[in-house]
Amino acid sequence: MITLKAFAKETAKNFTRGRIDRISAPSEDEIVLNIRARGANSALLISCRAGMPRIHISDEKARGGQIPTPFCMVLRKYLSGSQIEDVALLNEDRIVEISVTSRNELNDELKLKLITEIMGGSSNVILTDENYIVIDALRRIVGEKTRVILPRHRYELPQRGKILLSESASVGAVIAGVTAEDAVRTLCREINGLSKESAAELYALSAKIGAEAALRRMNDLYGSEVYSPCVLLAPDGKPKGFYAYPYATLKEGCVVRRYATLSEAMEAYYSAGAAAARKADETRRLIKKLKALRTKAERHLSESESVLASSGEKERYRELAEILQCNVYRVERGSSIIICDDFYNTRSVEIALDPTISPQKNVERYFRKYSKAKGAESYAKAEKTRSEELLDYLMTIETAIANCSSEAEYAEIEAELDALAGKRKAASSRGAKAPKKTPPLRLVVDGFVAYVGKNNAQNEEVTFSIASGKDLWLHVKNYHGAHGVILQPESAAPLSVIRKVAEVVAYYSEARDAASVEVDYTLRKFVKKLGKPGLVRYTDNKTVVVKPSKPDR
Repeated sequence: MITLKAFAKETAKNFTRGRIDRISAPSEDEIVLNIRARGANSALLISCRAGMPRIHISDEKARGGQIPTPFCMVLRKYLSGSQIEDVALLNEDRIVEISVTSRNELNDELKLKLITEIMGGSSNVILTDENYIVIDALRRIVGEKTRVILPRHRYELPQRGKILLSESASVGAVIAGVTAEDAVRTLCREINGLSKESAAELYALSAKIGAEAALRRMNDLYGSEVYSPCVLLAPDGKPKGFYAYPYATLKEGCVVRRYATLSEAMEAYYSAGAAAARKADETRRLIKKLKALRTKAERHLSESESVLASSGEKERYRELAEILQCNVYRVERGSSIIICDDFYNTRSVEIALDPTISPQKNVERYFRKYSKAKGAESYAKAEKTRSEELLDYLMTIETAIANCSSEAEYAEIEAELDALAGKRKAASSRGAKAPKKTPPLRLVVDGFVAYVGKNNAQNEEVTFSIASGKDLWLHVKNYHGAHGVILQPESAAPLSVIRKVAEVVAYYSEARDAASVEVDYTLRKFVKKLGKPGLVRYTDNKTVVVKPSKPDR
């Protein structure tokens, strides 16, 4: 809360009277406000991601191509072109309020509040009018034991049963009544919005300059002489946290990296973690789509195998039809059964009849059953082959998801999955942009240029667009994964080059974690394309055994 209060004051100073030009939603739990203030453009990122909720000015470019969420559309309606009037902290808690002035369709002035609650897994963004009546929220909440956050309901602050940091007398009494061993736990329990780090710093500062002076400083860090936004790095280089100034209780043994603004410090602290979190979210989302396709394919495969298992009955239908045809003169109209000699098994057989149709029609009925069963068997065989091929193809996509390193690659794979699910038209009708084609990995090994594909589209390009017949082609033996090519314009690549490229090809395969992997290599002219992108058959290959290795920059 102490650092967030400094952020609110810093942001209010830099962006008051700024204009909100554009609003985007990079994901379902993120909002980006593009602000024009003091002749410069900035992006205010508001994230409610459970593991990393935050609000700060971000240098990261907004990711395009996403379909706006419903809440994003509401914000565009009310906040586009609006002017920021103030940024403040509410209730001395982790709640940031941005007051704006906007105009409606009739050009009437509107006073609005955009409230961001940084509350871990319960984080939220709420838009209200000037009287705190909710217009909409990123997460609507209905419950008997929780606050109700719904349109046309009054916004209520979270319940608070703790002392505010600004209540100097009460806070001073708490500090005076604790021991050094219990200070952090007691201060966090008694004072609203205080983190463990800030509690330790407040106690240590009180012992040094007195509780009153310490509280005065911590309440207004942005206006104090010690204000110096920073990120503290542990000895191993990992960031421990961002602060409005280097806490004396933390900086021992740490590297202090200072920044011009608190937003820059927050951006530096969150950047690596945010990228990892986004990658985890994208991976989880694609794996969910992949599992749905796999479940459907496995169900079709099971149904096909069941039909094939019972396909032996079809021959019996033919036999009964021929037996009945030889004895049709014996069938009396209206009979429901006839006993005949079974000349296929040298015994008698009872044949069920439909008494409502003629004897000849009964013969035709058994021939139709045979024809239908035969057709079902033929279809089941084709469906079984299709399902097995699809399951094999989905395994290549699963490997490609693990190889993703950019949002463009995730988008490319998502488009591939949507196409397999028959969702291509639905996506285009909603205005989603087609994903940009991502280039394969390019390597230069001892003067030889090589390319490695990390997904099916890149594999297709590497094998059939970049490589010529005389170039060398590589693939991990008996595993799904990358295609690699080594261009040989003038001379054949030596074994040392083949091994180095093979290590990278192995790294971008299912066998990435294996101690050693067999990688096949052959001339590109011996590689034949099969049905789906990235699926091939090859001959005349040799094999090299390597350890999977991530490529150098």
